[in-house]
Amino acid sequence: MSYLHTPKQNLFLAALPEKDYERLQSCLELVSLPQGWAVYENGGELDLVYFPTTGIISLLKIIDNEDPVKIAVIGNEGVFGISMLMGRKITPTRAVVQRGGFGYRLKATNLRREFELGSPLRYLLQQYTQSLMAGITKATMPAIRPALRSSIPLAGSPASLA
Repeated sequence: MSYLHTPKQNLFLAALPEKDYERLQSCLELVSLPQGWAVYENGGELDLVYFPTTGIISLLKIIDNEDPVKIAVIGNEGVFGISMLMGRKITPTRAVVQRGGFGYRLKATNLRREFELGSPLRYLLQQYTQSLMAGITKATMPAIRPALRSSIPLAGSPASLA
C-alpha cells in the first residue's frame, strides 16, 4: 500500500492562494519526522521551517530550571519556526516530534522572502502566530501561576500602595 504525500495535507499550506502555494511548492522538501527526534534544541539556529502533515511536533520550555513544560503542539494545522520572522534566529524552545509521521520543510530564507513580499502568506502567518501565542499562554499559565501570585502584591497591601 502506498501513501501519497502532498504539502496540502498541511492545512496552513492548503489555505494559501494557488499562486502563492505554487511559488512555495518547489522549495518544499518532504521529510520524515521520527518520533522522539529533536527538530531543534533550545538555543538552536532557526534555518528551516517545518509544516507537519502526519507528524506532530511539541514545543517544550524549561521554566525555573524545572522539568520541561509542553507549551504548544503543532500538527497538520500549523508551522514550526515562525519566530525567525520576528527577528529571532535562535529558537527559544526545544522542538521534539511527539508523534512520528511526515511533514515538509522549507528554508527559512524562502519563508522570509515570501513574508516580505506582503503576500497573503504574511497575513496567514500573522493570524497563525496570534493563535499560537494564545495557546502558549493558556498552556503555560498553570506552570507560572504560582510565581505570579508570589510576585504581585495584593490590592490594598502596603506593597501595592507604595
